[in-house]
Amino acid sequence: MTPSPHHFDQTISRLADVLAHTKRYSFKAPSRLSQDAGVHPASVFRILRGGGNPSFLTVTRITEAIERELGFRIDPRDLIAEGGRFPTPYCCDVTRSQPSLPDAAFDEFGDLKAAFAGIEPGKWVSSRHPRGISSSTNS
Repeated sequence: MTPSPHHFDQTISRLADVLAHTKRYSFKAPSRLSQDAGVHPASVFRILRGGGNPSFLTVTRITEAIERELGFRIDPRDLIAEGGRFPTPYCCDVTRSQPSLPDAAFDEFGDLKAAFAGIEPGKWVSSRHPRGISSSTNS
């Protein structure tokens, strides 16, 4: 299905998941990232919550800060994608990390949440959408 030129699909952010895979941004991510990227902290918080459609320049600056931390280039569309259409399907592959499940996959007792049942470590799209967005909106 071709996207309408007049309508944007929901913006899906997996920025928080990518940041959790880094040393520098796994703690105090919003303040550190906003400082490193030279963007307002409110912009980082908004993207982390999955709100709005961030500007190209904001996403570029954030991507460049993450690239400096990782030591390699990443596609900005692997951080924030319209309708969850990420070029790299699995989050761990974006950061070249050891396959894992996100902290959000477990409840307060350490039990796996139902949304992550049957998902192998490293084979999840985002912590909010572990299996991705349905094929009807992701085609």
